[in-house]
Amino acid sequence: MLLTIHDAQLRKVAFVDNEKQGTLDFFDDTWTRNLQTGSSTYEFSISKKSLVSDTVFNRTYSYLNERAFVSFEYKGETFLFNVMTVEEDEKKIKCYCENLNLELINEYSNPFKADRAMSFVEYCNAMDLLNMTKLSVGINEISDYKRTLEWEGQDTKLARLISLANKFDAEIEFKTYLNDDSSIKQFLVNVYHENDGVNYHGVGRDRKDITLVYGKNIKSIRRKIDKTNIFNMIVPTAQSEENSDQKLTIGSLPNWELKNDKGIVEFYKRGDALYAPISAQLYPSTFTSETQSDQWTRRDMDFNVKSIQQLETEGLKQLKASAYPELTYEFDGYIDADIGDTVELSDSGFANTLLIEARIFEQKLSFSTRKNWKTTLGNFRALQSKLSNDIQSELERLVENAKPYNIRISTDNGTMFKNNEGESLVKATLWKGGKVVSRDVSWRWALDGVVTVGMQYRVQAKDITDTAVLTVSGYVGNTEVATTEITLANMVEQIDLVILTSNGYTFKNNNIASTLTATLWRGNKEIDKDGTEFSYVWKKVNSDETPDEHWNADHSYSQKSIRITEADVFRRATFSCEVQYVGKRV
Repeated sequence: MLLTIHDAQLRKVAFVDNEKQGTLDFFDDTWTRNLQTGSSTYEFSISKKSLVSDTVFNRTYSYLNERAFVSFEYKGETFLFNVMTVEEDEKKIKCYCENLNLELINEYSNPFKADRAMSFVEYCNAMDLLNMTKLSVGINEISDYKRTLEWEGQDTKLARLISLANKFDAEIEFKTYLNDDSSIKQFLVNVYHENDGVNYHGVGRDRKDITLVYGKNIKSIRRKIDKTNIFNMIVPTAQSEENSDQKLTIGSLPNWELKNDKGIVEFYKRGDALYAPISAQLYPSTFTSETQSDQWTRRDMDFNVKSIQQLETEGLKQLKASAYPELTYEFDGYIDADIGDTVELSDSGFANTLLIEARIFEQKLSFSTRKNWKTTLGNFRALQSKLSNDIQSELERLVENAKPYNIRISTDNGTMFKNNEGESLVKATLWKGGKVVSRDVSWRWALDGVVTVGMQYRVQAKDITDTAVLTVSGYVGNTEVATTEITLANMVEQIDLVILTSNGYTFKNNNIASTLTATLWRGNKEIDKDGTEFSYVWKKVNSDETPDEHWNADHSYSQKSIRITEADVFRRATFSCEVQYVGKRV
């Protein structure tokens, strides 16, 4: 792949080519194309290496700066990118580029309200979305559509253009064409009627010739099923132009029903609302469809339309888009298809392999390494109404299987201990969604690198120093499905040494007799009363502040109490006790 570096006037100034010597090399590149924005980005890095053509004052890699442009050809089409950010160190330069100009990306459009129904191009001209950005409309499948629209806030010109397309039920893509001298020949935005699964395809093509099969032409497939935003009843309203205090509703329009391929009513209108009864059965508003009679998840939505007929159309469109789960597939690898293309996917996750049509929502391609290739498929909603009852049940099973496992922990004595005392029995329960999983479940517990297997774990305070982390791993069969951590704490208070005497510590006429006892206190409680957990070694210092070596040698063994007589004291002596923890002695 040849990358061409252009200067600020789009003149060719350097080349980057991994297949030729004497040029710069690129690596870690990712080209991302997105259907929803119609735009793309390109990230890549180059090494700061010296070339034969370099001079003392001009290095080839210096052309790659924030004022530069980068282009390459792919499938016979030229893609031009504006270098937006540059990161560099002494060895490499990393660039992030976008395929649009700065005016589209950074300049803002002001609030706008149309006083009449206008076409897509008329809105573009009225809001200066075209002329100042050197952009013009190429393909326009909605040229005969007119809408009365309003924008209250500011948007970037790119965001306003995307918003305008959405309000016209359209999809857009940007195309750049260069002259032989690399100057801009055309900068186009193509506008397509959005994909409706029947009459219009939108951006891209219907690729019936491509079927994706796991294990054959794709690998590491990941499927996401999301019913977070489902609703199955909508009450659409709009602001009345004639009376600002009134709302437009669809109540005056006739009731109707729409049936699916099996003759089952899938959508219908009653009064001010639109309903999706199949969705309500599959995804009731309460826990089960038998819980209560009202199973509708309702959404009240306000639309920017001028007639009740258009209000009904927009309301039904929104209901169809939100009545069933969103399905998204992502897989590693490349397929010879472009953004927006519709391909077939053979999903063996169903009991009977299901063939699904899906569109390419996002592509990540790399010309330096295949590890960055990823494709994201979406736009499955239109297919859900065509699924049989068996497959609908299978879809429900997939939704359940997509829920993660999680672990809930219980203890009979908490997770915090004090002064090395106490113990607690830790038990774990494995959950999936809202159900307990008990079949073929086992547990592994890891504390300070020691791993044990069992259905429960007994924690003893004496085994914890300050804090420790107990790692709990749940297994179904031989597969680890969930893990969690518990922080255990052992708060140990300071130990105080208090020496007690049986007969005081001041004597007369050489009449000396007293027993010294070393006692240990933690908080307000005496510990080690039997002297089995600590050693007690007594020391004596004479009146001249020198250690009594002979006495200390004779008393070098541990004793909690010691008897002092006149033989141990001449005029004055100081006795102390050194205490050390040795553990429980039997």
